[in-house]
Amino acid sequence: MPARLSAIRRALARLGLGIVIENPSKGSHFRCRRPGYRMYPIPAHNGEQTEISDVYIRALCKCLGIVEAELREHL
Repeated sequence: MPARLSAIRRALARLGLGIVIENPSKGSHFRCRRPGYRMYPIPAHNGEQTEISDVYIRALCKCLGIVEAELREHL
């Protein structure tokens, strides 16, 4: 089920893993960063209100080493 970017931001903060979502300096791709991992871009053309599809949520979890079920509990 898709989730808004604002809900994903809150869920990542609740996990307490030090993950931050940086606002884009230009364009529409927000950047998720976790210390010691690669950066993952999230396309969000409508900012915080954009619904992010499951494909991107799964890829975010895989890239940043998050258990998807744990993230879904907080969404």
